[in-house]
Amino acid sequence: MTPRRLVFVGPTLPLSVRPDLGFEYLPPIRHGDLFAQALRPGDQVLIVDGVYQHFAPIRHKEILAQLARGVQVAGAASLGALRAAELADFGMRGLGRVYQSARAGRLVADADVAVLHGDDESGAHRLTVAMVSFRQAVTELSEDGQLTPPQAQELEAIATRLHFSERSERALQHAAAAGGYQNAMRGVLDCLDRRGDIKTRDALGALHTLAAPAPAQAALETGSCAPDEIAACGELAHGRGIERVWQSVYGREWEFEHRPLRPGSPVRARLALACLQLFASDFPLRHRAYAYRLASAATGCDGSAAAVLTAAGFTTGGRTVTELSGPTAATADWTPQERLLTRTFRLRPGRLAYLDVPTEALAGSPLADVEQWCTKLMRPAGAPPAAAAECHALLRELWRAESADEYRLCVLERGFRDADEAARLARAFDLALVNQLARHTETVR
Repeated sequence: MTPRRLVFVGPTLPLSVRPDLGFEYLPPIRHGDLFAQALRPGDQVLIVDGVYQHFAPIRHKEILAQLARGVQVAGAASLGALRAAELADFGMRGLGRVYQSARAGRLVADADVAVLHGDDESGAHRLTVAMVSFRQAVTELSEDGQLTPPQAQELEAIATRLHFSERSERALQHAAAAGGYQNAMRGVLDCLDRRGDIKTRDALGALHTLAAPAPAQAALETGSCAPDEIAACGELAHGRGIERVWQSVYGREWEFEHRPLRPGSPVRARLALACLQLFASDFPLRHRAYAYRLASAATGCDGSAAAVLTAAGFTTGGRTVTELSGPTAATADWTPQERLLTRTFRLRPGRLAYLDVPTEALAGSPLADVEQWCTKLMRPAGAPPAAAAECHALLRELWRAESADEYRLCVLERGFRDADEAARLARAFDLALVNQLARHTETVR
């Protein structure tokens, strides 16, 4: 399979200046985007732009997860340069002058590379000036003798006082005019137009560098690894030492939330499992089989549920245990120990019951069938999600929970942490359609 080459970019490289070098251009990166691509060893990723204010930004452990799998991840010019500087010791490659500034500690804040911009449909043009770009223009003019040190210092102070979302060329000119620096400010803005934004120059340079052969030599030329670090970076980039760094329960949960059910699937693995957990009438049986298999393997006991609980050191007395082992409509013919094992089962370190879609959850159905059913029940694009109260009411009805306590037990025997998690996942679906199907058939699925 041919390795994929992806670039996450926005206003740093407007549509009109993106070169055709065999890369697939994607919008600015956000949390979950790398997991959603289902990347393979040998794939190449360049992170240039990313979001961080209105959406969750790309997290470091998500990048580490890709490096551990042998994906080549580089960063340049903007948020990518900052992440590369932070993760250079783990094998992420940095390219360009913005990266070098970040690696040297002269650039540390996301806001220094941030701009207000349009989306790709409107050309991805920037609407404000990044502080890192402004500083670079001031530096270049100072080196050419076109700005005095006092002018350079005052111009940078003027730009710094403006929030990145307000730092437009007009706002900069207006702020400079108030102090009598309008001509000097005009010179800086002309420099940006004439020589080009340093972020854009870095991004173009990174694309051409990654498109060329001899990556180790390119790393030496751009400063991503010192000569004595090349071997270490190479080892880390192939997963040695990184696996233990990124593999927290939260990192694995994030991956599960964003990973496609199968390569190319529009349905995420976590939502596919949620569809089964929420709407398959026999899911408690499926969850019991899954919990028993893993609990038996962990304890080395393949006896009854009671024997597995005993082997796990579970004390089966007390009020809490009595409350957790009560029957529901779906578990009326189970033993108390089977209910207890199913409802209390968690993966280490004890936060989650699932980090993948196991065979027991599928109950023999092909992934394609689960994907089709999940797609059918998904909330239409643009439709508002149901309120949490509506979700709880429908789930109580579907699961035939006659009381709040019974509803809580139903939540646990389907593998959810709590009712809030069940309702949150239910909001991704068309509950009106689910209700309609439930009223016309014995089960939703």
